[in-house]
Amino acid sequence: MRRIKQNTFVFLVLSLLVTGCASEKKIPADDIRGRADRAFGELKSEETGEKAFPREDERDAIQPSVQSAREQGGAVRVQKGKRPDWVDGESIQYPSSHYLTGVGYDPDRRSAEDKARAEIAKIFLSRIDARTRSYQEYLQTTSKGRSQTEQAISIEEITKVSTQKVLSGVRISQVYQETGQEPIFYALAVLDRDQSAEILRDKIHGLDREIERLFSKTAAEKDMLATVKYLRQAIQSHILRGAYDAELRIVSQSGRGISPPIHFAEIKSKLESILLRDFLIGVSVTGTRAGEIQDALLQGLNQQGFSVSEDLTRAQVLVRGTVEIKPLDRGASEWKYVQWRTHFDMVDKEGGAVFGSVNETGREGHLNLSQAENRAVRKIRKALTTEIAEQVKRYIFSQ
Repeated sequence: MRRIKQNTFVFLVLSLLVTGCASEKKIPADDIRGRADRAFGELKSEETGEKAFPREDERDAIQPSVQSAREQGGAVRVQKGKRPDWVDGESIQYPSSHYLTGVGYDPDRRSAEDKARAEIAKIFLSRIDARTRSYQEYLQTTSKGRSQTEQAISIEEITKVSTQKVLSGVRISQVYQETGQEPIFYALAVLDRDQSAEILRDKIHGLDREIERLFSKTAAEKDMLATVKYLRQAIQSHILRGAYDAELRIVSQSGRGISPPIHFAEIKSKLESILLRDFLIGVSVTGTRAGEIQDALLQGLNQQGFSVSEDLTRAQVLVRGTVEIKPLDRGASEWKYVQWRTHFDMVDKEGGAVFGSVNETGREGHLNLSQAENRAVRKIRKALTTEIAEQVKRYIFSQ
């Protein structure tokens, strides 16, 4: 049988990169608080060694005469009296051209501060949601006349990584308490655009260098599994890069991001080419009705998206095993039963290592022995195909 190619295998590849659903996720308040409470100055010093945000000369240049509330003992002094401008509109002290701001209010001060931080976090979450949905479009294909999305990117997992640095720059700058029968706290959270953009650019450039390094390694790599590993890592980095770039477009005053030196479609195309043209799985079966079961496994693995071949010398992964189906004596029963058992190993042909095995047993019955065996063959195919496919995928992408 000639080698069968299927478009869908590359999307099975991508399904191990990131998992989850593409629905909008909320950042828990504790997570926001834990990240945002870390001073931006500490983060900035760690990243660049430069003086932390906000610098006094910059702040004085931005504000006309009003001095910002100073943090004392780790908390911002509560203002009372005249209602600040930022409660109902834009802050003169923190103009939108230089800062992202969020306002939260609640009878409880800490809750008001959390809500203010969350207002800024929402801006990033919605933009990253849109960006990751664009990656999903890359992962959608048409197979046998029906549209299949093999991979839905987890926005929650991406935002946990990509927003960690930028949300660390969020700080509570002012707190105002409105007195009355039901006192309410108002909190102003701010994020410096320029300094956040600088850190995000550094992150993006670092990921670009890593993607280029991984992509260049595939040119000289002879081991197929190693090549898949490098491309898998490059795709992971590219998805994270896309999230950072979405954040950069938010904080940058120009609203522009950084174009990648290697586009996602280029990496995906190379991975698809390797898996559909070069990566083959061979199947060898001995025992009861071996030829029939081998053909069924080849067909089943192909439907799972794998490229398969009967030419075992060309295969990178060999699936080999034995099948035993024998009559089961059930006395005078009108039904005929068979007992079946299988043992299969998955072998990396490059090094000869057995990386997985499947052992299955079962019993099937029918009015005649032949039909009972047919039922057993169908059950074996179903039991083996899914488990073998999962073990092969896990092995390929754990390298």
